[in-house]
This record gives sequence, C-alpha cells and structure tokens, in this order.
Amino acid sequence: MDDPAMWARSEAVLREVLQERGRAYDEERGEGAFYGPEIDIQIADPAGRESTLSTVQVDLYQPERFDLSYAGGRRPVMVHRSVVGGIERLVAHLIEVHGGAFPAWLAPVQAVVLPLSDAELPAAEDVLRRAVAAGLRAELAPADRGSLGARIRAHRLVPYQLVVGPREVSDGVPAVRLRDGRQAGPVPVERLAEDCRPRF
Repeated sequence: MDDPAMWARSEAVLREVLQERGRAYDEERGEGAFYGPEIDIQIADPAGRESTLSTVQVDLYQPERFDLSYAGGRRPVMVHRSVVGGIERLVAHLIEVHGGAFPAWLAPVQAVVLPLSDAELPAAEDVLRRAVAAGLRAELAPADRGSLGARIRAHRLVPYQLVVGPREVSDGVPAVRLRDGRQAGPVPVERLAEDCRPRF
C-alpha cells in the first residue's frame, strides 16, 4: 500500500487497542500484509520455535480502493481476522505441548471402560452408561479387543481407565487407573465427571 499516512493511522489504531487493553506487545517493523499492519498473536512450542496463532489486521486501504461508504458518506474500516486457521494452529499447538495426553477436561475421550473378561461386560456397559450420563466423554474397550494390558496400552493417552472385574461388579464402582499407571482405587464415575470439568 503506497500510502504512508494511511499505514501510520492503521498502526496508531492497533497501538491504541493494545494499550487500552493493557497488553504487552512488541513492534516488528516491516511486517504485515501489503494493505495494512496487523496484530499477530505469537506462541512458542516446546522446542522454543515461535509461530503465529492468529492475526487481526486493520485495513483502511480496501474500503477506499473499492469506494465503500456508509449512508452519510463515512468510510468503513475493514478488519481482517484469522479464525479458522487460528483454531487449527491452536489445536496443533496443544497436541504438541501435551504430546496427545491432554488434561482430563480437554481430552477427546476422558475415560475408557475396561472389563476384565466377557463376564463383566454387562456391568462395564452399565458403568459406561452412567459415565456418559454424568457428562464424561467415555467409551468401552471390551475383552474381545485383547488382553487387559494391550487395551490399557491402546488407551494410554486417556486420562481415566475404568477397570471392571468381579470385585467392581460386586461393589458397583470401577477401579480407576490413571494414564501414568497410578491406581486411584474405586471412584464413582460422577466424581470423575466433576474432576473433568474445566476450572476457568
């Protein structure tokens, strides 16, 4: 955009927004799209590489170029915002930061129900129904999918592994195994669901 005054005005608008919101920022001269400066939200991955999560750009150029105006003759200001790309970048960043082992509130599957054998399948299905009713994102990994150890390994990123054996059938409460291998013992699914709610 060959209009230094318009560029300077756009920069001033962005500075004012950041200052009003009390946000710390760095100015990088010579960056931005060809039609205006932008605010880039930067993140650093676990390796320290920096990438842009999202952008917001004030564009005074396009409305003038296309002779856009409101009734009464005022010129609109165009704001470009990266939304879809930002969401994709955020998810990619979260996957990398957590190595796929998301916090329980964010995990796509929060609990997996693991019956020891086919004999415990009806009780495991009941645990699954209760878990879903309590608000957990849960699924069943029945015994016909392999040994208990193999099923645990297959679901190693799931925060809660709910094991259902003869004792758990009798007690009506699954034995909870955490993804790091620790045993939490018998825990009602309703309490797990409460633990999985975001705290923000």
